[in-house]
Amino acid sequence: MADFRFQGEIPGSKSVFNRALIVQSYFPVLDLQGFSECDDVVHMREGLKDIRDRSRIDCGEGGTTFRFMALRASRQKGVHTLEAAPRLMQRPQAGLLDLLKQLGVQTQIKANELFIVSEGWKRPRQPLRVDTSESSQYASALILNAWLLDFDLEFELVGDNVSESYFLLTLEMMKTLGMRPKKTEKGYLIPAGQRISKLSWSVEPDLSSAFTMATAGALAGESVIQNFPEQSSQPDLVFLQIFKKMNVDFTLEGSNLITRKSANLRAVEWNLSQSPDLFPVLAVLCSWTPGTSKLYGAPHLTKKESNRIAKVSDLLKLIGVEHESLPDGMIIHGQSSQKLITTGRFNPDKDHRMVMAATLMKLKGHQFTLEEPQAINKSFPEFWDMIGIKP
Repeated sequence: MADFRFQGEIPGSKSVFNRALIVQSYFPVLDLQGFSECDDVVHMREGLKDIRDRSRIDCGEGGTTFRFMALRASRQKGVHTLEAAPRLMQRPQAGLLDLLKQLGVQTQIKANELFIVSEGWKRPRQPLRVDTSESSQYASALILNAWLLDFDLEFELVGDNVSESYFLLTLEMMKTLGMRPKKTEKGYLIPAGQRISKLSWSVEPDLSSAFTMATAGALAGESVIQNFPEQSSQPDLVFLQIFKKMNVDFTLEGSNLITRKSANLRAVEWNLSQSPDLFPVLAVLCSWTPGTSKLYGAPHLTKKESNRIAKVSDLLKLIGVEHESLPDGMIIHGQSSQKLITTGRFNPDKDHRMVMAATLMKLKGHQFTLEEPQAINKSFPEFWDMIGIKP
């Protein structure tokens, strides 16, 4: 196969975009700079336009869209119906419903719909208890929607702080925009009447997508990602540390991240508790790395768009890569060369990150049929043009 070549910009982070869109819904004067046409952002953008006294909002398949939108709609007095894909509604939602109940909001889930009846948030009699054992998104959704309140909002985080790094991303972003949360003994207090102090916000590139394109360069040729942020509150920036430990050939030249085909990769052990979205693509990189790699610390991988531990195992079985699944990750026995397969099918189970992982295997020369390639539209619809492979 011809060497892979990519040069260009990565679309804006869907995580940051969705957070910024929530803030903009309170302050329309906020100008958002950047681009993203992924499904999650489109659903958020359109859903925010639909919030009224009686609203019906389609959240698609996006967990952040659904959870952020539930808190946003509950600030508006009225009856709201949030629709979501069946797979999304099967994911844990108990923490979300409990949080809304503490805010005086009535909720009910029936089939693929969440019904919300709200008079607006009621002043809690005691600090809110936000369960983070399922997801940090509930805590993020709370502070994203704590603008312009007529009472102080105090809350504490309880549970295992799953993906705490994403809550910290939200917190730092809100601070930069002008929110002034105060740290308390057990949590945080957001004073009443919070307003933004900025008129514009630049949405930086999505680092999960950037990781995929950079890994393509490391495996198969060269990738030049333009306008790459050297500093970011996105947890997935940690992939540069992983690259360094794995001896990936990469350089940061000005605002360009350049990765080149790397011949002397080293196996790695890495805790992905705060950056679980890296797992599928990193597992592919480890499969081409001589030695035994261990990815661990992320039991919540089983509750993503798919059971990503099981789906990565399916992919590696198809290719013939030895591995052992763990409750929180995987041990991968990698090789610098693999016997290329010419038949077979892989079903990513409607998971956009599994589409990325499988496509990198095809980029390396494996020939199999990738089912449901359109799942990539959830986060990265530009992927096929950038990777140069027809789905």
